[in-house]
Amino acid sequence: MRKLICCLAVLFMLFQSVGAYAESIVMDESSASVDENAVLSPVEIALLGRPKAEQPTHLTVGNPTMVSGSFFTDMWGNNTSDIDVRTLLHGYNTVEWSSQLQFVTDPMVVSNLTTGRSGRNALYTVTLQQDLTYCDGVTPITAKDYVFSLLLCTSSQAAALGAESSRYSQIVGYDEYHSGKAKALSGVRLIDEYTFSIAVKAAYEPFFYDLANLWCIPYPRSVLAPYCDVEDTKKGVQLCNVDPENPDVPFTVELLKQTIFDETQGYMHFPRLTAGPYQLTAYDKATGKVNFAINPYYKGNFEGVKPLIDTLTLVPVVPETMMAMLRDGRVDLINKCVDGSLIQQGIALRDTGFEARNYARLGYAYCALACEKGPQQFAAVRQALAYCIDKDFLVNDFLQGFGIAVHGYYGMGQWMLLAANGTLRPDAASDKELAAWDTLTLDALNPYPQDLTEAKRLLVKSGWTLNAKGKKYVEGVDDVRYKKVDGQLMRLSIRFAQAQNSVGAQMVTLQLAETWPQIGGELIVEEVPFTEVLADFYRKDGDRKYDMNFMGTNFTAVFDPYLILHTEDDIAGSMNTSGLRDPELMQLAWKMRKTEPLDLLAYEKNWLKFQTRFNAVLPTIPLYSNVYFDFFTDRLQNYEPNAYYSWPTAILYAYVAEPGDTNATEGKQEVVEN
Repeated sequence: MRKLICCLAVLFMLFQSVGAYAESIVMDESSASVDENAVLSPVEIALLGRPKAEQPTHLTVGNPTMVSGSFFTDMWGNNTSDIDVRTLLHGYNTVEWSSQLQFVTDPMVVSNLTTGRSGRNALYTVTLQQDLTYCDGVTPITAKDYVFSLLLCTSSQAAALGAESSRYSQIVGYDEYHSGKAKALSGVRLIDEYTFSIAVKAAYEPFFYDLANLWCIPYPRSVLAPYCDVEDTKKGVQLCNVDPENPDVPFTVELLKQTIFDETQGYMHFPRLTAGPYQLTAYDKATGKVNFAINPYYKGNFEGVKPLIDTLTLVPVVPETMMAMLRDGRVDLINKCVDGSLIQQGIALRDTGFEARNYARLGYAYCALACEKGPQQFAAVRQALAYCIDKDFLVNDFLQGFGIAVHGYYGMGQWMLLAANGTLRPDAASDKELAAWDTLTLDALNPYPQDLTEAKRLLVKSGWTLNAKGKKYVEGVDDVRYKKVDGQLMRLSIRFAQAQNSVGAQMVTLQLAETWPQIGGELIVEEVPFTEVLADFYRKDGDRKYDMNFMGTNFTAVFDPYLILHTEDDIAGSMNTSGLRDPELMQLAWKMRKTEPLDLLAYEKNWLKFQTRFNAVLPTIPLYSNVYFDFFTDRLQNYEPNAYYSWPTAILYAYVAEPGDTNATEGKQEVVEN
């Protein structure tokens, strides 16, 4: 384990170094020379010259999670494969994640950023580069596209369709505009064709992730809101009408239903006009197959890197056949492999023309709970369920040692965990500072080892002592425990949604099916498609049908649990997927986000307090975090997912060539001047 943790520390250094590469590689053509004996990083290889194939190249990527078709934003769900698709399609964000600690402006997008004050509020003024276009090469991207994006995402019309836009709640005027009380978003101003500003509420500063407050991706008005334009007024920016035959602004819920959710051409499932490294060419909802082609007008990511692989196909794969598909050439890359037995099969392929890469997960697997209802609304029941699951068995049998049991809201690859384990310390820290760091550990967290005696004790203590007739529960006579809740008997019954083809979910339900009834609980397992599990998890049809499921998540670039644990109705209903309303936990998350940028020690202290409370109240039941493995053909070169946070990001630096083919086009090295 110590060796593994040390490897994770090296991984974190890679994250830190990504941002530095962009600066060190900037050069003019006269200096474009390479030391042949030097070991180049993926970005150096990508910028200094990759072999360009004479024939178009293609890559088929297999992912164990089937897309749900949410290719627009994460405001309607966050399936991990949907995230991958959005990363490929949507680009030119104003800011980029340069490390787990910091955001920077994207120099390909932003030519200048100035900061100031607007009264008590922070004011950021963004000036864009003037050569940005969408993937058609014709439609320019200007300040109006970014302002429109903010107006659309924070609108009451989008909210009426279930969009969750709380990530923008720091913008001045958000509440009034989002509720529909104001026509204009007062904290955003359109200054000129390539300049706009965002005012951030004073209450939201400081923010540990600082420039993440400027997160904004451009979306096309012509597709999403035909006949609408953006105008600046004394009260802020707003949408206006450009249709002379219609005096009203044509921006309605009905319009967005058509432009976003139309089954055959809506932007949610078929975003054709985009600004990322790739563009969508086809999507088959029935099979989950998605096809992409290079966006020839893409300027490059924040390091100036453009993709070289001409076309991509993303397909779902299942455990029973995924390694055979790789071996037979039906897929070229398998991403995010978790199952230990499959990992062993993949490792065995390395001597037959295949490669492997592993990287620590920035997320965790857990049992999701609908804490707003049923027996699981009580902490004692959630804790008893935790005591009924053997996490170590999952780590040893399912992961086969390629992971660790976790007891809170964290993942193996996060710097906070490395610091708590004592394997990561800030450079040039004094002895006093090191001593302070050494006091910060996760030792106080309850690991919830499998313990049916303790589980039963918790149930009895919290009142689960009755039978179906309201009399005393008698072990060996009565099957299921009951408790009086609001004058009515509540049955200790848990309905579990088990996703089809999920080995992890099956292993959890098999454990619970054996242990939960032993202490007076009832478990009802229903095997359903993963899309149905997600729909219930996100309350797509209102109240949730299921009480529990097996789920995994990868944390976003901004690790900010404040919103997903919010207690207010207008936010908690859609954002708070656990359903738990715990003001203390929410405030601890708020304190964490309000840490001064780069004050690592203070953040670690706040993070540990948050984890301690999370561990006690269990909005979810944490299970494990793991090492991901990617397996791929050795024709895929310079693919290093361990240096980046997702395969769509790493694929920009890669190319397809026969092993050992390094014949870059002579005299055509790629040189980027930022």
